[in-house]
Amino acid sequence: MSSPIKNVMIIGASGSIGPAVISSLLANNFAVSVLTRESSSSTFPSDITVHCTDYSPTSLIKAFQGQDAIISAIATMSTSLQSSIVDAAVTAGVKRFIPSEYGIDTSIPEVETLVPLTKGKRDTIAHLRTKEKEGLSWTAICVGSFFDWTFALPRVQGWNLPERKALIFDGGIYEYEATNIEQIGRAVAAVLLPGHLEETENKYVYVNSFTVSQTQVLNALEKATGEKFEVEHAKVEELVRLKWEGLGLKGGWFGSEEITAALYGNGNVNNFSKKGLLNDRLGLPKEDLEETLKRVLEKKA
Repeated sequence: MSSPIKNVMIIGASGSIGPAVISSLLANNFAVSVLTRESSSSTFPSDITVHCTDYSPTSLIKAFQGQDAIISAIATMSTSLQSSIVDAAVTAGVKRFIPSEYGIDTSIPEVETLVPLTKGKRDTIAHLRTKEKEGLSWTAICVGSFFDWTFALPRVQGWNLPERKALIFDGGIYEYEATNIEQIGRAVAAVLLPGHLEETENKYVYVNSFTVSQTQVLNALEKATGEKFEVEHAKVEELVRLKWEGLGLKGGWFGSEEITAALYGNGNVNNFSKKGLLNDRLGLPKEDLEETLKRVLEKKA
């Protein structure tokens, strides 16, 4: 029987999912603290304890003392830092580590070929496996696309709401997992609850808000706005080629080209609902595509 988790520290709490994770942890009565760089100017609610670090082993071990769980939400390009963080967590006696995943399924070896940036994530999991016998357990949470977040800025991952434009890849027919930011926060907190600690120990956990295709999203957007979108078409293989040639896409579209290609292409890393979602077991609410888009559009009105 796993001992309960009470004290939880978040690394990278000022990023995309940080606020949602903090909110869900507090709602579930965890004692929450955050770890920031000494140079950080980020601010947090008054009931959050802030620890500063220079990321040296001594500094990390000191910050991790008394923590039951560490949640890493650091940026994908910084995930190579996680091995030293894991080592410090072991020394400090941390029980559970949630690495920075929250995206496509990195358990599949070929993901490194599709998205080279995922190597740091896969290396972290490999390192975590070596620490299981030392008392540190882990949970990797895969969510697919940060769905509602992709509409926060224009021209991210093929969507441009202000100009009613869409860039559709490979005909928009392939389904992918989409998860709203608040749902990600709920999933992270749920994994640490007493009833779920054992079933999520040392494994990948798959959650979502819904499984969709780009065509379904486009149709729902046009229905919600009552407007036809200007649609361009592209191929995911062309997207990656242009990135590596340093050309980029015309029209100012941006975002991680490899991640966009992995989400919208015909592969195994973007559609993991057939592996078995843990939504119901974790008590996550059912979410709806049209309701989500209605909320997104209201925020941008």
